[in-house]
Amino acid sequence: MNEENLALIFDKFDEGIHVVDLHGNTVYYNKAMGQMEGAEGKNTLWQVLQTHVPMEDVSESYLNQRGEKITIVHNTYPLYVQGELWGAFKIAKDLSKVTQLTEQVVQMQSELHPPVDNLTSRKIELYTFEEIVTQDEAMFRVLEKAKRAANTGVSVLITGETGTGKEMVAQSIHTFGARARGPFVAQNCAALPESLLEGILFGTVRGSFTGAIDRPGLFEQAQGGTILLDEIDSMGLNLQAKILRVLQEGKIRRLGDVREKEIGVRIAATTNQPPQESVRQGRIRSDLYYRLNVLEVTLPPLRERQEDIELLAQHFLRRFAKKHNLSLPTLTTEVLLALKRHDWPGNVRELAHVIEGGLVISDQVFGLKELPNYLQIEELTQRGQGNSEVLPSLTLQESVHQLEISMIRAALKKNHGNLTQAAKHLGISLQLLQYKMRSLNV
Repeated sequence: MNEENLALIFDKFDEGIHVVDLHGNTVYYNKAMGQMEGAEGKNTLWQVLQTHVPMEDVSESYLNQRGEKITIVHNTYPLYVQGELWGAFKIAKDLSKVTQLTEQVVQMQSELHPPVDNLTSRKIELYTFEEIVTQDEAMFRVLEKAKRAANTGVSVLITGETGTGKEMVAQSIHTFGARARGPFVAQNCAALPESLLEGILFGTVRGSFTGAIDRPGLFEQAQGGTILLDEIDSMGLNLQAKILRVLQEGKIRRLGDVREKEIGVRIAATTNQPPQESVRQGRIRSDLYYRLNVLEVTLPPLRERQEDIELLAQHFLRRFAKKHNLSLPTLTTEVLLALKRHDWPGNVRELAHVIEGGLVISDQVFGLKELPNYLQIEELTQRGQGNSEVLPSLTLQESVHQLEISMIRAALKKNHGNLTQAAKHLGISLQLLQYKMRSLNV
């Protein structure tokens, strides 16, 4: 493939690409890099040429020629050809829209959570322990442990598979304890790169970088209440060190500021994977884990709460019937059996979606035909039959798709979400797995 064809391909990328030779002369940059108006600067490229050391997750904000604030995150690497340094290249992603939306969310959080002195009542409805539906003994013990934590100010680490209700428990701890009248602020740590997440958590001061404004971070907005750091194992290790300092000293410093501010905030965090495994893999600092893990609350997966499946199904049926102003159908025995046989990789959240989806297409009876196709296929497999009475509308292609979905979900679950290992387990390439996940909406 010649250079012209490669250039045509690279021009289709959303990411900007800039390549320089050993002397810093631009050899190539694609259309996306040119449209970033300033992202093609050579500062990091020059530095990498001098040090031969990659620079990753570097954020940069500036005003373009139209006066618009542009925010990019880029990685710069040395470029070797046959073992010899030939130049350097930068890959940049324009996060301006994401940053603008995030800043709007932070601003709305600030408006929703005024200073504690002026807060006379909760501004938003949060979950309480009374709203957690269960009759499972193990779950009762977990909730009792969480209630005891709520009466103290200790940090809490809530672990469990996706969809088990970790944020619901975090909100319940907040509303049950002494900080209930304070704000509850949550941030998904996997949603943003570390360089942007730091400013959102700690705030910024004017002039700390181009376009920066004086703005409180989420820690300040959570003053007197609780901040939830969701998926903390997705946070960069450098930022984790700063979170550790907050836990140890109870102080924060805005980006670009020399002053420190004391904060009184309970810190709660969640992980989808066993935290000890994340520590071994280097995804969570061990010192942060031990400091966060004053109390660990581990939520059992739904497949281990067999007594709760029918209880939750009926609960969601009533809730969504009321929400959509629909009559309440009857769950058939076959449906309840199918629900109890399912492994529930998406846990309670998956069950809620299954019930809501079936409700809106059912009449007076919620039968097997109202279940998603993948659950219908599982039921066929369990029964060892394939007649049209059970699956009147499922085509061969749909059956193949649903089988692929089930196998991909099982592989992802077995490998704790690791795509590379899941692809090996399935006997396909990583690229094919990613393509199938996008096309099948897994």
